[in-house]
Amino acid sequence: MQDFKRKKLVKNILFSYATLFILGVFIVLLGMSVFERFTVEREMSMRRVEAERELKDLKLRAAALELQVEYLEDDRGMEAEIRGRFDVVKEGEQVVIILDDEKSEEIEPVTGPVLEDEPWYKFW
Repeated sequence: MQDFKRKKLVKNILFSYATLFILGVFIVLLGMSVFERFTVEREMSMRRVEAERELKDLKLRAAALELQVEYLEDDRGMEAEIRGRFDVVKEGEQVVIILDDEKSEEIEPVTGPVLEDEPWYKFW
């Protein structure tokens, strides 16, 4: 009989409202923690994708800069870059100016006031 009473007492304690409430609160807190970890994981994966894309862009930029450095290390490339940026010539070079035989007619711009369609009451 003692064994039966002891089992009934354990059953009453396990299935009491207080125990079920405590277990429910524990499950809600555990669920909240799992959801927070899930959102952090999603954010980190998005950041990882963004960082990988930025890394790929930086590698492409580094490759382009490497090519430009190789181009500028060559005397011909350096000369071309200097001539492109500045108006310079080497010693012994001459400047050639090519003129057109026919003179093109120049149209003078109209400098009068431009008339626009305005409502009749805007003349005041």
